[in-house]
Amino acid sequence: MQRPPSPLGDLSPKAFMQTFWQKKPLLVRQAFKNFQSPISAEELAGLACEDDVPSRIVLEKDGEHPWFPVFGPMSEETYASLPDSHWTLVVNDVEKHLPELSWIVDRFRFIPEWRLDDLMISYAADAGSVGPHFDLYDVFILQGQGRRRWQISSREVAADNQVKNTPLRIQQHFQAEEEWILEPGDMLYLPPGVSHYGVSLGESLSYSIGFRATSHADLVSDFIAYLTRELSPQQSYRDADQQVQAFSSEIKPDALQRVTKILQHYLQVEHPALPRWFGRFVSDNKADVFNPPDQPIATIEALQKRAAQIPLKRHPASRFAFYRHQHGKAMLFIDGEDYVVSEAFAEALCNQRQLDLDRLIALADKDASLLILELYNQGKLFCHE
Repeated sequence: MQRPPSPLGDLSPKAFMQTFWQKKPLLVRQAFKNFQSPISAEELAGLACEDDVPSRIVLEKDGEHPWFPVFGPMSEETYASLPDSHWTLVVNDVEKHLPELSWIVDRFRFIPEWRLDDLMISYAADAGSVGPHFDLYDVFILQGQGRRRWQISSREVAADNQVKNTPLRIQQHFQAEEEWILEPGDMLYLPPGVSHYGVSLGESLSYSIGFRATSHADLVSDFIAYLTRELSPQQSYRDADQQVQAFSSEIKPDALQRVTKILQHYLQVEHPALPRWFGRFVSDNKADVFNPPDQPIATIEALQKRAAQIPLKRHPASRFAFYRHQHGKAMLFIDGEDYVVSEAFAEALCNQRQLDLDRLIALADKDASLLILELYNQGKLFCHE
């Protein structure tokens, strides 16, 4: 199977990663040629009414204060109270709730898939905006319907340059360096820290493909929690070489040396637990949107018959990744769990959204075959037109 076409126009994925990724913005005209939004504003508004779908409305005016956020789930009463202009509806995790839209995020698989966060879709009324702000993550903004003017600035944002009384990081003062009007199919890439300000010219829909930005604090704290989760309480601080001190309350260098040895033992740069922890960490899935089949399938042969009629796919809410281990084996990570499989099986399972089940079975041992069935019965693999 071939990778889906790149949305970078004449620019190769390799050139993009070398020149633009996390370095500078990029505008691509007609990144998705002849793009027609596969979801309407009405359908997006309905999705925002569901309890498990994260959504918010940002009111620039007519709220309790400027840039007032209203968090979902939404209702008919919420929409009826909105003004005619200057507001935006934002819905996150759309591809997880509407798997048929996963083809959009799949166009960006030249970036490691485990870096993907979500597909966010926003509807903006005339002059609607979420304000000038910057993000800590990489984002591709695809114009889906209507037109939107985008302004950007690479200047560093002062800590006090923020609108008060709102949880949103809206800048009080914003001076644009560049400006474009995006039409359906046009796309803007923004690396972390680049301020941007989009204003809808009439009604519009925008698609944002965002990539995870995990803080160092989260990485370090999670790794330490992983290493210490099964440590025996019998492994404790020992000081058999302790000497008598002139001042009982003094912390001496020898105590710090003992603690340093303990920390160095666990926090090695090449700790053997690092690959397993990292794979589980980046594949951990917070969304619980899977729909197991009404009738579980008991045998791999029965699943083959079903997949021969309707394509078998990986659910976009489920995170798959793998790490080449040794001797032809790989650690396969699925939603924070890990499995030892062959490299060839891991490649075949993770390489495409739509799966070649016959090839997977040919590469699977007994445990891997059972894993396929388990994933299907959990809804993480599913048959979908």
